Amino acid sequence: MSFFKQQVDIKPITIIISLFIFDIYLYIVWISGIFLALYLVFSIVSKWYISAWNHHHQHVNTFSLPILNRAIEIMYGLQTGAVWYWWVLHHNLWHHAHYQDQSKDESAWKSPQWKRYWAFMYSWIIWITAYYRMLNVAKKHKKTRKYFLNMCFIQIFILSILIVLQPLQGIVLFVIPMITSLFLTAYGTYDHHSGLEQDDPYKSSYNITVPRYNILTGNLWYHTAHHIKPSLHWSKLPAFHEIIADKIENKYYKKYTMWGYSQGEW
Repeated sequence: MSFFKQQVDIKPITIIISLFIFDIYLYIVWISGIFLALYLVFSIVSKWYISAWNHHHQHVNTFSLPILNRAIEIMYGLQTGAVWYWWVLHHNLWHHAHYQDQSKDESAWKSPQWKRYWAFMYSWIIWITAYYRMLNVAKKHKKTRKYFLNMCFIQIFILSILIVLQPLQGIVLFVIPMITSLFLTAYGTYDHHSGLEQDDPYKSSYNITVPRYNILTGNLWYHTAHHIKPSLHWSKLPAFHEIIADKIENKYYKKYTMWGYSQGEW
């Protein structure tokens, strides 16, 4: 019997775990020079995408055994900087409930002066206040707060040991990617809703249906479908999108090219 709830998770999760094992390998053997510099760039980019899988996991747990879910959450925390229940607090309990209300959304793209942030400013604000925002949301969800704070303690403890034992390796292989991953995750979410303030869920998210762009994020750009059914497994989002596609106007699709985004279905 497979430990995975969904067999389709086996391949991406195996790749993600393999990358983590390679991080540990490099931490132990420590290869310096140009290879390490190149690997750091690769690590930062890859962990940006791994954040999407951390997000998926905290909507729908990957494994049937709780102990395996807790183990992969510790791994995700060390890869992306978002510990267990970070996404639950920020995203599941708050953003999904309030993404159509800029006065409450924890990922608000509007400033307190009701002006639209530009992408870098939005990313900076969401990044620098991420854990402060989680603690504020946690005040309203005391049981979840307990789990969140416990995991924060575990992550800090493990990270501290890694840094104390081998400071440079710990910083290069874990701390830097964790910090940059949180920032890039915030940056990547800006175009999901920026500029859209509607009561209609079919007019509140942008979508990209190009397979090559969704493969690295686990179909995260089927974003209208994700918000309508947030507990739907990532592999089922394209099929659900097809069911609701006739309700989504063309202007709520985006193209992605080397020059950036533009509206209109691909």
